[in-house]
Amino acid sequence: MRIFLAGLFFCFGVTAPALAAEKSRVLKLDYAIYVGGFRTIDINLNTTLRADRYDIKLGLKGDGLLDWLFKWTMRASSEGQISQGVILPRRAGHNSVWRGKKRSVRLEFPDKGFPTATVTPVLKQDDRKPVPLDKRLGTRDLAGAILSYLMTSGVTDSCARSEPVFDGRRRYNLVFANETNVSLRKNSYSPYAGPALRCTLKLEKIAGFRTKTSRSRWVSEGSARVWIARAFEGALPIMVRLEMDTGFGGLVAHLVGAQQSYDGANTQLTALPTNKH
Repeated sequence: MRIFLAGLFFCFGVTAPALAAEKSRVLKLDYAIYVGGFRTIDINLNTTLRADRYDIKLGLKGDGLLDWLFKWTMRASSEGQISQGVILPRRAGHNSVWRGKKRSVRLEFPDKGFPTATVTPVLKQDDRKPVPLDKRLGTRDLAGAILSYLMTSGVTDSCARSEPVFDGRRRYNLVFANETNVSLRKNSYSPYAGPALRCTLKLEKIAGFRTKTSRSRWVSEGSARVWIARAFEGALPIMVRLEMDTGFGGLVAHLVGAQQSYDGANTQLTALPTNKH
């Protein structure tokens, strides 16, 4: 799920001059996730960006058969500072429920020292080794890494970049590569139409991963294809589409609704009738 969630967080971009210090930009985004042609997950993302700080919140809920089988929900958050164009995460984490089992993760990124993680309940022992402290230095949480990526690369119309991530148990790099510029048409899944940059996103494992492949893994650890675009003229790039392979068929994420509030003005893309199966 790491590369899947990375793609979903691939929607927060801002350059240092884009936000005045006294103003905030609020983005509210809604996504529908289809697996094998069936709608399985609904996601909402709320982001507040200022010149000197950011606050990201994510809500995820299983839909249809997935919800009936697993009752999956998650609430995630990430917050930190923006200093001279550099993302400095401070706190991040999530609360989730999967098959009735609750779990919470809290990440702390101090000004000095190593990032720390608190996981509740305590994780069971398996064949993975803890991430060494020295490999945590210079890392960010997942959402902070995506924001850092887009702050430095999003305005150049280029995907190529690598971002280091520590999620509390694993250390990995998100590796982005260029593909091509495309034009998307509005359809019954998404209200966005217009130019977009298509990128590839891969996960490079560093530490904290299991040495044996889990039989229950349903999402490919290969790569995802992500489309980013400026849904609002002169505003920030957001993810409008994501595709990847899973053990149950192709996974496609569609942007179904978007709203932006900035400098007293509200603009939005109206969600079209959804294709629930």
